[in-house]
Amino acid sequence: MLQRRTLVHPSNPGRVPPLELHVAVGVATLVSFAECSRPEVLDFERGHPSLRVLDVGGGSLILSPSADLAPGERVPLFVSTGPGAEPLRFVLVTRRDAVDVRVQVVRAASGSDEDGVDGMARSLLDAPGAQATLDLPQRVAEIDTRNSRGQVDSVLWLGRRFFATVSARGGNKRTPPWPLAQVRMRATLPDGEVWEWPARLVSGVAGSTSQRHIATGLLPGGASGVELALDEAETPGVFQPLSRKEPSTSP
Repeated sequence: MLQRRTLVHPSNPGRVPPLELHVAVGVATLVSFAECSRPEVLDFERGHPSLRVLDVGGGSLILSPSADLAPGERVPLFVSTGPGAEPLRFVLVTRRDAVDVRVQVVRAASGSDEDGVDGMARSLLDAPGAQATLDLPQRVAEIDTRNSRGQVDSVLWLGRRFFATVSARGGNKRTPPWPLAQVRMRATLPDGEVWEWPARLVSGVAGSTSQRHIATGLLPGGASGVELALDEAETPGVFQPLSRKEPSTSP
């Protein structure tokens, strides 16, 4: 499937998994950087015989592979977007189900929609039995990593705004909490473009074996097919559906 995507880059690119770019032979992938007229490729496996990165001006690069990457192969790409900015990390992969024809890389929008968000997230973390405080309890994802795990326990929707309670646990009394680094969201807009962005993460105090977090974000207008992934520092999680439907209730 050919797809158009918008990626909102993280505020700390070095602390979370790199952004994936899906490339395939016979398809030129255009990558555009908002607010950057001269992206500079800092590090790339230029010796890779099947990959080329072309600077076409106007803040855009073209990725042009002459062969598909092998299953599981991940080719790193580092791009500078300006003086003083931490370089963005990408990884090129070939997937059977999706190929990028256009990718826009944008900064997270800031504005009045974020006012008071951290305060509400803190109140949810601090409330006794905070999971019961949320209106739509839903276990939507669980990631097992050896003896520890991360899990989405429940979700509160306020219009397009969501607050998801995420618990990170160790497998036993000697295992520290699962190291959650980022919560990523994915949704499809009415015109078919796919948006991927990091949720705002507010973390509670870590205990010896567990920790709770609140992930919050605002869905783009008309978004559908909302999904969520839990990431470690270098390992991206798998997107899983996040339901927006009211749970059924007994009379």
